[in-house]
Amino acid sequence: MFVQIMRLIPICITALMLPVLLTAQGGEQKPTAQAVYDQLSTSLSKQATAYTAARKELQSSDAFKAARKARDNPKLRELLSALPAPDTLALGQKAIDASKNYEGDDAAKLLSWAVVKCRNTDMIKSVVATLEKDHIKSKGLIELLETASVISRPLGLEAADAFLTKVINESPHDLAKAWALYWKSKGSGRSGQDAQALMDQAEKLAEGTDLADMIRGPRFKKERLQIGMVAPNIVGEDIDGVKFELHDYRGKVTVLDFWGFW
Repeated sequence: MFVQIMRLIPICITALMLPVLLTAQGGEQKPTAQAVYDQLSTSLSKQATAYTAARKELQSSDAFKAARKARDNPKLRELLSALPAPDTLALGQKAIDASKNYEGDDAAKLLSWAVVKCRNTDMIKSVVATLEKDHIKSKGLIELLETASVISRPLGLEAADAFLTKVINESPHDLAKAWALYWKSKGSGRSGQDAQALMDQAEKLAEGTDLADMIRGPRFKKERLQIGMVAPNIVGEDIDGVKFELHDYRGKVTVLDFWGFW
């Protein structure tokens, strides 16, 4: 019996390793949606960097300087139009094509990327229609909703508002609903009271997120950061690791320098 078991072990190990061996020998695995998303973002970033470098070089050229000095706007536009601008339309189409290989949140994430990055009216209308029809309950919509102002002009205010309303009514995700409420509160034609009610709902649903802090920001500024008010206490460490509080410096002239990487 022991001998039979020992003979079976190599067979079992080979069977378990077969998928790995097939992949190693040339079998291709479908990349994750996140990998495709990252690849698209990298491509766009490289194109944007190349465009910035080319624009900088152009602006230092004699032709550009002469046109600017002569205030020859048509010539300036001609020179600028010749630069290799990022092909957001092609990248957006790649995102749309790639989304067909995925389902649910993964597909919605790639479609949202296309809307946010491509800035093409026809493409945005088409993709938003797909999102509304097939992915309105998806968490992958959140990325689009974070910058939902990009759909206002292509869709028109009425259609954009209707899309946001559908997210509010049908999405099971609090943060998605919060962003939709936030942008609805920014829409034109709403009284201050109605807009504030929407903003209050958004703040409540977004509790613990950057959106909630962003909503509170203007109110905090109005209530706590006006000239003549006592500054809120700040607790931290100096460059030597020594803890301090802003209140320790009360009565002294103090300069606060806030900085960071965003």
